[in-house]
Amino acid sequence: MLKISLLLALAGVSGLASEGGGASGTIAAVAVPGATAIKLGSFSEDVWGAVPAVSDFRQREPKDGGAPTFATDVKVAYDAENLYVAVRAHDPQPERIVGHRTRRDAESPSDWIRVMVDSFHDKRTAFEFGVNPAGVKKDIYWYGDSNEDSGWDAVWDVAVARDADGWRAEFRIPFSQLRFHPSDDAVFGFAVVREIGRLQETDTWPFISKSASGIVSSFGDLTHLKISQSPKRLELVPYAVAQVDTQPTEPGNPLVSSRDQQLSGGADLKYAVRPGVTLTATVNPDFGQVEADPAVVNLSGFETFFAERRPFFVEGSGMFNFDLDCNDGSCSGLFYSRRIGRQPRGAPDLVDGAYAVVPQQTTIFGAAKLTGRLGKFSFGALDGVTADEQATIADGAVRTRQMVEPLTNYAVLRARREFANQSALGFMLTSTARRLDGVTGLLPDSAVTGGLDWDWRMLKRYAVQGYWVGSTVHGDAPAIDLLQTSTVHAFQRPDAEHVEEDPTRTSMNGNGGQVSFSKIGGATIRFNSSLNYKSPGLEINDIGFMQRADTRSMNNWMQWKRDTPWRFLRSVRWNLNQWAGWNFGGDRLQNGGNVNAHWVFRNNWATGAGYNLNAANFDDRATRGVGPGAIGVSNRNYWQYLNTDSRKPVSAAVFFNSGRDAAGGHWIGWSPSVTYRPSSFVEISSGVDWSRQVNDAQWIENRPDNTYVFGRLDQHTVSMNWRVNYTITPQVSVQIYAAPFVSTGDYDHFKALLDGRAPHYADRYAPIAYDGTPDFNYRSFRSTNVLRWEYKPGSALFVVWQQGREDVLDYGTFRFGRDLGGTFDAPAHNVFLVKMSYWINQ
Repeated sequence: MLKISLLLALAGVSGLASEGGGASGTIAAVAVPGATAIKLGSFSEDVWGAVPAVSDFRQREPKDGGAPTFATDVKVAYDAENLYVAVRAHDPQPERIVGHRTRRDAESPSDWIRVMVDSFHDKRTAFEFGVNPAGVKKDIYWYGDSNEDSGWDAVWDVAVARDADGWRAEFRIPFSQLRFHPSDDAVFGFAVVREIGRLQETDTWPFISKSASGIVSSFGDLTHLKISQSPKRLELVPYAVAQVDTQPTEPGNPLVSSRDQQLSGGADLKYAVRPGVTLTATVNPDFGQVEADPAVVNLSGFETFFAERRPFFVEGSGMFNFDLDCNDGSCSGLFYSRRIGRQPRGAPDLVDGAYAVVPQQTTIFGAAKLTGRLGKFSFGALDGVTADEQATIADGAVRTRQMVEPLTNYAVLRARREFANQSALGFMLTSTARRLDGVTGLLPDSAVTGGLDWDWRMLKRYAVQGYWVGSTVHGDAPAIDLLQTSTVHAFQRPDAEHVEEDPTRTSMNGNGGQVSFSKIGGATIRFNSSLNYKSPGLEINDIGFMQRADTRSMNNWMQWKRDTPWRFLRSVRWNLNQWAGWNFGGDRLQNGGNVNAHWVFRNNWATGAGYNLNAANFDDRATRGVGPGAIGVSNRNYWQYLNTDSRKPVSAAVFFNSGRDAAGGHWIGWSPSVTYRPSSFVEISSGVDWSRQVNDAQWIENRPDNTYVFGRLDQHTVSMNWRVNYTITPQVSVQIYAAPFVSTGDYDHFKALLDGRAPHYADRYAPIAYDGTPDFNYRSFRSTNVLRWEYKPGSALFVVWQQGREDVLDYGTFRFGRDLGGTFDAPAHNVFLVKMSYWINQ
């Protein structure tokens, strides 16, 4: 353990008293003797009186670079095991300080103090520790200079207090929660952010301008840290789970029980392999406290993307990002962690009169990741193993089992070489290996993807970015044929001359790439132009996410913004977008543009609107890849939103969109929501999403006689969500979430595809008589109710009740009261569980 003598501490205080920092962006940490380490929350210990302070804060919001409305003082000290930060937030009206009591990590329109530490001093990564006046803690991991990982959780302490001069926060951050290289003269990147809720003002030390190209690279320096030995290296969190499931029985099915009980356990582990390198592992993980995914009705031929929610995979996910496709901030790429533990892909073969039970999720035996830095390289390695899942089949008295998901190993390796000007060159390698035990036509045996990506900075505000990726997949011929004929690839298309299905193939290879030029900094103008391609054979979906291959595209975006308040506005943004794309056969898949603008007013209301135009493009998956494609029709749409002041006890928001196409199709949608805070510790919110969409040519089915059936679809969708957050203390909270969902589809005007490439829409289809019943009425209700008690730092007790209801009826008419009320009549599946974890630090 590091030993700091009282003489050294006093010498440090007297020698550094003139190095308080300020405009230079430097603050000196002062050592305190371990025997008299700071008592958290005392606020008045003698040691703080001898520590120099920094107070040269500047505004980031609303006036970039302006003088702060109220003063803020920061002092930093440390001992052998902890970093201490004391922040005094002056306020002449302390009764107006806002502190909402919420669960940990929840944002609220409160006052906040946030301490940010770049312990590697790499100007790219940082650990953020935040608190509001109610004592609510929030921690975030920053990566890539400006990206947040809110799933990161650390074990640390903070105390807050109010007085006549404002409020104060005193942080104790264990060195064990940071990553750094021990040194007798270590330097950390350091910043403090203060948010004043009632003024919607953000002040920072040092000044972190909105026009800068990054966040962490704008930090100041925390100097004079003598931390020559590593802190405690091992954190272990064992946990136990008791669970009871109740579900409806299936008449005649002897395999389904109305009640199942189980007791299980597992453990999470963090181990500092060496300074700056951490091993994180989980054995038999349980994610029963995680909120269920929202219900969807997907009538396209492409997979739905769901965001990751499981803590083990959310935490540190930024290290494994290798993005191929991004849309409004949601990105997918080479690694999609939802593949690990996914729903089994196979389905049992049943004879008449037989029954089966299929696992809903694949069991994760264990997963581990190694992350950190070695010199100028950052890296991450992840490995996960999932179980061989078997369906149980009952045919009379005979019981058999059939594989629906094989034993699988998933592996990811990621590394980046980082340069002083914030440029970076990286690579990623992924591998999926399965043990199929002779089962054919289920999944490929193995899949490997790899890629290089780069981010080269020029003149601080400009960047050339891009990637190149390649893939190779191997398996038996039936499995590879399934890949070829999926809507991701659709090699069997009869009107595509550039691809061809080969049922004898036992492998498939492909590649893709992108290059872009961007202006990533600046107070007024930013832009991006990019070119992208994915070859027909590119396949990353064994461990990544990609909706389709066989694309070439170009995109352009330009933004003009003003963040300096004037008259009645705080800020305004105006965007122009243009896009176009083709497949490798030359068919144009997309061609359109958008203009949108956004305004934030001085009263903290905000609004925005946009208008889209899309040309008549070719849909090469119109018949789901089995038959020929078809030219669509041009369309246009408009959208707008309005948000009221979130600081008020009652705040509201509404989003509206509508559009029409050249074939008489049209759509409209409303999404109003309201949030009510009757007190500082209770938040109630509710929202409704209602939409109606009429599509004149919705695909229905492909018949064996090569008749491709379409129909005019009138679809209504309504979803609601209710949330209640009741925070008893910052350590004890109750969360209630409920979401009914209804989607109905009424088909008429059935037609068959005649000539999808005919110049006129009327010549592409011919009316037919259709005797099928494609109408649907899908109802779902999902709820998650969680009591969480952090009974000691790092240790928690969860009591959870989850309910899922689902039903599908064969009529498409929509009646709001009948259908929404019917969600509660659908068969229910309930999960009751108690999960307890205990944090051990060695």
